[in-house]
Amino acid sequence: MSIVQRTVEAFPRGRTTEELVVLLGAAFDEGKRRAIVAELQVLSQSGVIRLERNGRWKPVAVPVPRGAQQVGPPAPAATPREENVLLAVPGSIASEPAPAIGDNGEDESAAAVDPHALLRYWRSALRSDPRGAITQMPDRHGAQWVLATGTGPLTPGDDSRRTLSFQLDSLPAEFRQALLRREANEMTLAVGWPIMVGRKSGVPVIWPVGLLAAEWSRTGGTLRVAIEADDVLVNPDWLEGAARTAGWRRSELSEVFDATDGVGLRAEDFLNRLREAAAGHLRGRVNGLQMAAQIDLSAGGIYDIAALFLPTESTFTAGAVRDLDAIGSWPLDRLGRTALAPVLGLPPAFAGVAPHDVNVGSLNAEQIEAVRHACNAPLTVVTGPPGTGKSQAIVSMAASVLLHGGTVLVASKNHQALDAVEERLGGLAPDLPFLVRTLDPIRGVDKSAEQVLDDLLNETSPRARPLDPELVGQAASLSLARRRSMETIRRRADLECEIAALVERIAARERFAAGDDRPAEAVDATPGFVVRLYRAILALFWGLKTTPAKDQRGALTEGAPLSALRARLDALRLERDALPADGDPVRLTAEIMELVTAILPSALSGRVALREDERQKLDAARADHQFHGERAFPSDLARAVLQHRPLWLASVLGTPKRLPLGDALFDLVIFDEASQCDIASALPLFARAKRAVVVGDDRQLSFIPQLGQAQDRNLMKAQGLPTAGMGRFAQSRQSLFDFAKRVPGVPRVLLRHQYRSAGPIVDYISETFYGGQLTTSYDPTTIRSPRDQKPGIAWTHVPGPSFAQQGNVNPAEAEAIAAHVRLLLVEQGYAGSVGVISPFRPQVQAIEAAVRRVVPVQKLEGAELRVATVDGFQGHERDVILFSPCLSANSALSAVTFVQKDLRRLNVAISRARAVAHVFGDLDYARSAKVRALARLAAVATEPRRTVGEGVFDSEWERRVFHALTDRGLDPKPQHEIAGRRLDFALFGKSGVMLDLEVDGRHWHQDADGRRKMSDHWRDHQLQSLGWRVRRFWVDELSKDMEACLDLVERDLS
Repeated sequence: MSIVQRTVEAFPRGRTTEELVVLLGAAFDEGKRRAIVAELQVLSQSGVIRLERNGRWKPVAVPVPRGAQQVGPPAPAATPREENVLLAVPGSIASEPAPAIGDNGEDESAAAVDPHALLRYWRSALRSDPRGAITQMPDRHGAQWVLATGTGPLTPGDDSRRTLSFQLDSLPAEFRQALLRREANEMTLAVGWPIMVGRKSGVPVIWPVGLLAAEWSRTGGTLRVAIEADDVLVNPDWLEGAARTAGWRRSELSEVFDATDGVGLRAEDFLNRLREAAAGHLRGRVNGLQMAAQIDLSAGGIYDIAALFLPTESTFTAGAVRDLDAIGSWPLDRLGRTALAPVLGLPPAFAGVAPHDVNVGSLNAEQIEAVRHACNAPLTVVTGPPGTGKSQAIVSMAASVLLHGGTVLVASKNHQALDAVEERLGGLAPDLPFLVRTLDPIRGVDKSAEQVLDDLLNETSPRARPLDPELVGQAASLSLARRRSMETIRRRADLECEIAALVERIAARERFAAGDDRPAEAVDATPGFVVRLYRAILALFWGLKTTPAKDQRGALTEGAPLSALRARLDALRLERDALPADGDPVRLTAEIMELVTAILPSALSGRVALREDERQKLDAARADHQFHGERAFPSDLARAVLQHRPLWLASVLGTPKRLPLGDALFDLVIFDEASQCDIASALPLFARAKRAVVVGDDRQLSFIPQLGQAQDRNLMKAQGLPTAGMGRFAQSRQSLFDFAKRVPGVPRVLLRHQYRSAGPIVDYISETFYGGQLTTSYDPTTIRSPRDQKPGIAWTHVPGPSFAQQGNVNPAEAEAIAAHVRLLLVEQGYAGSVGVISPFRPQVQAIEAAVRRVVPVQKLEGAELRVATVDGFQGHERDVILFSPCLSANSALSAVTFVQKDLRRLNVAISRARAVAHVFGDLDYARSAKVRALARLAAVATEPRRTVGEGVFDSEWERRVFHALTDRGLDPKPQHEIAGRRLDFALFGKSGVMLDLEVDGRHWHQDADGRRKMSDHWRDHQLQSLGWRVRRFWVDELSKDMEACLDLVERDLS
């Protein structure tokens, strides 16, 4: 029975020809339409259907003669009719090691690469992921798709891949021919599993629930299908269909899976969520181990069976692939006018005045630096560890461009990241429609540029508010003043540090020369034997050049004569004394924030307002576009729309579908959570902008590459690219963030100040994941700790189960956490917010059930309780985080491996806490160090916190100052801790004065990268807000007149 006949029979009351054409998906395909009409005529002539006078096609009932006998025994009721059964092709499923690939190299100095060849390579890499929104019809089985079965699992483990092998003779002939036609292109397909039989408009349809990317090859008479990654993408068409079938709203179902628009799940997590969402629709056990051999079209539900789906134009990457096709034909000068220029190694060619860097919130020095680069550099990379204010920096980047009259696109693969910045960006002018969110599955938002144009023409335009140009000019002047102030501070710090080094060298030389008969001029002209031996060893084994060299300003080598050192010191002092006053960048930042916050809404009101002549011009352009029936929305018309809607938030893969391709449509594109995005998907957005900012953190959750390294190398070779020195371009190895930070000459900014969490939490994540580069900068007044619990990290020992548990569930940890939540919210009346995190979704469900049994709902709502996996909690934070590691000596190896494989999940989990991160787990197992990051976490939580440096001096000058202060009868407290920071000296006056005394010099006035600290100015302001006075002395001041410095200290204390 054909699909046309079945469709007619599915509607006893009949359907018109037009309705049938739409139902069969042929509304826009004239060839298919004619075929359907022809088949209707054939079916009518054969008496199977008839055309009624009302224009509806109806099935013709075939009467059964009275008294007719059925031939043969009756079929059992449970046996499906043969025409309703689809059989699977049997295959063997095996695991094999992933191909060993040599290092492609990441040498930034590699020879220039052909930009067009690179673009073609990335296009091919993107086509290698054939997954997308898939709905298939049963009658296309064996042509566009085919069922497959075998003994699983389907997904690979660590350092391996799964290979499905099928005899070619067992595959339908039409499917084999379809494979042959695709051999000249990327040999990829999507493996769907499990498979759901449903109905759409009364017609049976097939939905793969999950999708895996695979590469296929033919070897002799065998079809081999290789799955490289354990990354199951949820089919959005199934989300739509299952929502109707299971009684869910699509937004609720999407939230369960947290996986829309190209972000996948690991198989175990995928199955747990599937059982939660669609337990009543599973036909038997679904685990991919012993898959079914057939499906019954008359019995809907989810079958544990796989299917191979050939690529179609519905793949998620189809839009980006089309864009890369077009971009690959652009000449070099056109590419150079876009943000692709630095990516492709081209000189930037766009013109125009860069906007002034302004801010609409409080920013520190590093955030200001990031905003300044965003306004000036073709490409900027910002590393934003948790709680360091990356969203605030992004908002100020956007505000700077918008105030200048520009347009901004903020993009991410993570909808939660867009949610976080949307609220802040919308707050720039909450009553104006200047912001467009193109896609939000939770709220059902899906807008294209064409739809935004319709809204713009149909809505009442707000009136423009008056904007004083002098105020805009004042904001620009303040921005320039702040930049000059920061440059002066940096230069002064450089000079003071070099002066301090010279003061120490001269003093040491003078002391040494005083007891030596040799002339002071020649004391260190020739290094000793030990020094020369040490240098030789370093040069031999590490290639380090240890011979002191002059810098650009002519700094002296260690063999310079004493007179030269003194002359250099005098010259540096003269240069320092000639510098202008530092200014106060913190005060200037506050003034800019106040001014820009006041004038930006007026500036935006003039942008969104639509004059009548502009309305008529846009309406005429829209009518012309619609008259010509062009499918692609013109980029020129899009530019006109952007002038009135200048800020867009979009998903990376969804942008090509909703925004037309045009070079430099936007002045700035900002990629958030770029560590979770691949390279190739982002390139069409680079092409749509003049400048780009890539924001990410490679110490948090990262993307899962879908492309095997062997296939990646082959794709490079196919485009004539070398493979040596190409590692930084590789789609299979680098996230967008990894790639961008390796672009030669790109400005890189690390946001170091962590404002969210209490000191011990910051110390843990800084030392464990960031090499000690983060600085505690929290406000103690915002930390809300539970009663009788200090801010920081705590651990409650919950012994592991005596035998292995199924499904990564630890009931003891769940009950312990539930009891603690009750203690906090019911017994203690804790007023802060609470979150619970576990790596495993079954444990999350067990904890949530346990908590809801013992804590009233209103208490949970008041505490904003959220229980989620690590992935589900990213982008959120709470005062108290309760963490269930769910690991013990009897845990499944797969569970331990899951945590070990990506220890960054611990970073995400612990850094969600503002006041307390409290772990409930097996302490003995943690201390066994099978998971090293967990062992360190246990040590930090349970061992007495060392008062690092307290009472100890960082330098000889601090020691001198200490003794000078005590000689005057003062009581300095070295390395005193306040709000997670350590002061060089804390002094307390009799009238309650608190003084922070800082000794600024060479080694102790540098950060982890050896650069001078600008952050001291912001640190001082924060201490002053806590009631402290701050006094700083450079080493040169102390060396010249220690007593005068101490007089100032006494005056500060009086």
